[in-house]
Amino acid sequence: MSFAILRTAKLKSFGEIGGSLSHNYRTRPTPNANPQIENWHSISTAPDAMDAIKNRLPEKLRKNGVLCVEHLITASPEWDGWGTQKEIDFFNRSMSWLRSLYGSENVVSTSVHYDETTPHLVAYVVPLDDTGRLNARRWLGGRQKLSDMQTSFAEAVQDFGLERGLKGSKAEHKKIKDYY
Repeated sequence: MSFAILRTAKLKSFGEIGGSLSHNYRTRPTPNANPQIENWHSISTAPDAMDAIKNRLPEKLRKNGVLCVEHLITASPEWDGWGTQKEIDFFNRSMSWLRSLYGSENVVSTSVHYDETTPHLVAYVVPLDDTGRLNARRWLGGRQKLSDMQTSFAEAVQDFGLERGLKGSKAEHKKIKDYY
């Protein structure tokens, strides 16, 4: 049994966004990545991605507002689609799902990492609502909304042989630093 995996992280400062982008674009050491394998990016450099995020933000920003939501999308390492056309279709479907959820214009940058053990998609989304204001709470506000998002994503990719994880699971993502 293979699972559809979706994680989110709220980025509340340009420093957090810059740190995430430097990891994503491999401009800082990433010990668990193979530097000989190239990744795919919809925007070619980290500074260009930062500019695209800044250009999407409204003029007025709340001090504690979520500027950007980082999504990590992948599947279980044992999934039978890795290295096949199913992998490409899975990532394309995942990007389409994000665009339909947030609006195409708010999905600012996407990348697919092939240089780690399990390929994964990283997307940067500026959470603008229909009024043009930052509103991460609309999508990420509370356990139920996050659970519903997990279910929606799993339903969008279930025909690839992927299932949703257990609802209400207490499993936690282990940070790479802790893993090593």
